[in-house]
Amino acid sequence: MPQIEQTIQVSEVIHLHTIISTPNQPTSPTRPALVLFHFWGGANNTYRPLITHLCSDFALIVPSLRGWGESSRPTNPGAYRTADYGADIVALLQKLNFDSPELFSNGVVLVGHSMGAKIAQWLLTQQHLLPPSVMIRGLVLLAPAPAGSHSLPPEMREQQVHAYDNAASAEFVVRNVLLGRLDAVSDRVVGDIVADAVSGSEGARAAWPRYGMGEDFEDAVRGYGKYGGASRVLVLVGELDRVETEQSVKKRTVGVLLQSGAGVKAVTLSGTGHLSPVEAQEEVADAIRGFHF
Repeated sequence: MPQIEQTIQVSEVIHLHTIISTPNQPTSPTRPALVLFHFWGGANNTYRPLITHLCSDFALIVPSLRGWGESSRPTNPGAYRTADYGADIVALLQKLNFDSPELFSNGVVLVGHSMGAKIAQWLLTQQHLLPPSVMIRGLVLLAPAPAGSHSLPPEMREQQVHAYDNAASAEFVVRNVLLGRLDAVSDRVVGDIVADAVSGSEGARAAWPRYGMGEDFEDAVRGYGKYGGASRVLVLVGELDRVETEQSVKKRTVGVLLQSGAGVKAVTLSGTGHLSPVEAQEEVADAIRGFHF
C-alpha cells in the first residue's frame, strides 16, 4: 500500500510526525478515513501492526502526538492538555484537507486508544472547528479513558508520573500492568513499546497522571448529540485490562455515549489487556472492518 511518513507543521511551534497510508485500489464509497491516536506512553509506532491489517481497506492518518515519537516536544509542562492535543489534530486535518482533499471524501472515523480515546471524545464535541468536508462519522475507542475526570490518590499519581523514567520501570509497567498476559507479545515488541515510552518528553510523561486524566469533558460528550455529528461508536475493551476495566468502560464511557444518543457497540476482547493494538491486532482490525459507520 502507498505509505509515507512526513513531519507536518500544525502551528508555529508544533510539528507532528505522521504516517499516511492509502489503499492501492479505491476504497468502498462508504469507507471513511481512519485517524488514529495512541495511548499515553506510545507513538504512531504503536499502530504499525494495525496499519498492516487495515491499509488495504482504509486511508489511514496516524500522528505521533506532541511530546511523543518524532513529534515536537514543548518544554512547558502545562502544554499537554487534552485540548492541546486536540487542537494539533484539528490543525493537522485542516492542512491535510487542503493538500489532499481526496483523503476525506468519505469523512473520518477517529480511533483512540486509552488517552487517545479521551482526545477522540473531545474532538467529537469540536466538529465545528473542522472543515465541513472532514465530517466525523464515528469513533472507535480502544481501552478508552473516560471523557470525565479520574483522579488518583497522590502516592499513586506520583508513581505514574515516574512510570516511564527509565527502561527498567517502563518494562515493568508494560509487562505487569499493560499487557493482559506475560506472553501476549514478543520481547521485541515489548522493547519497542518501552523505547517509545521512555523517549517521550518529560512534560508529556508527567502530564497525563498529573492533570490530563483529571480533565472533565463528560457533560460535553453527553450533550453533543443535540448538535448533530457522529452517531456510531465501536468500543473495544480487553477482558484482562487492569487499567480501564470492562466494568468501568461500560459505565463511564459506553453509558455516557448512550446518553448522548449515539449508537454504541461494545465488544470484549478475550485474553487481552490494555494494549489491544498489539495484543489483539487481528481482532481489532476485524472489528473495525466489520462495523458499519
